Amino acid sequence: MSETPCTSVKSWFLKELKSELMQIQLWLLLPTPRLLLKRLKKKLKKAKLKKKVKKTAKRPVPKNRKSRSMPPFIIMGLGNPGPRYELSRHNIGYHVTDLIMQKPPMRLRRRLFASYFYLRLFNFTDRKSIVLIRSAGYMNNSGDILPSVMRRYRFTPEDFIVIVDNIDLPPGVCRLKKGGGDAGHNGLKSLISRMGSSDFYRLYIGVGRPAAGVSVVDHVLGNPEADDSRKILQACVRAADAIKSLADKPVSRVMEELNRREYS
Repeated sequence: MSETPCTSVKSWFLKELKSELMQIQLWLLLPTPRLLLKRLKKKLKKAKLKKKVKKTAKRPVPKNRKSRSMPPFIIMGLGNPGPRYELSRHNIGYHVTDLIMQKPPMRLRRRLFASYFYLRLFNFTDRKSIVLIRSAGYMNNSGDILPSVMRRYRFTPEDFIVIVDNIDLPPGVCRLKKGGGDAGHNGLKSLISRMGSSDFYRLYIGVGRPAAGVSVVDHVLGNPEADDSRKILQACVRAADAIKSLADKPVSRVMEELNRREYS
């Protein structure tokens, strides 16, 4: 039975009406542009507030980790590697760092992909930590490790103390001094050159002048006599104690106490 024109029109009309009603219903469910804008502003405001809180919030400093705003004291003992130079006057820096590591027993570790050894001696969060370093190379190239060490610890010359022999001081005399030249010492010359500054601290330990007819090189690379050796060892002990006291005292006070004791 075929549909009449009237039925066909009615069916079409109902179909179109249903479609229109569905569209109207969808539009009613969707938010208006004004409402959308209001919601967007609210979200933006909330996001800005979160960002501000996150920016101003202080990150807690983990335990046993130094504060990034406080670089450590870097203590560097100068010397030459190998048994040939082990007891020589030129290895004063090595002797002092060895004494520092005796009580309690500690040892240096080699930094991965670097040519130096290190040991975090004291680790503080409220004041300066103390880090011992020692070059894996020879005395004359002591400064070659400084770029790597400075990148690692971000210290300034005022945070750097080098332990070194001094022929102008009598055997067994200690002296802590800030700044100065290299005094003809190749290790200091290398450090000053690579650091670009001479304003660091030197912990000098006297080894005395060479005897008549003995060159400076032979003197510093040679072993001291028994009496001088005893005096130098005592000086190394005092120097090691002075370095350890940096954990509790400012460097200015340590320098004053050590120098006053030496010249009293």
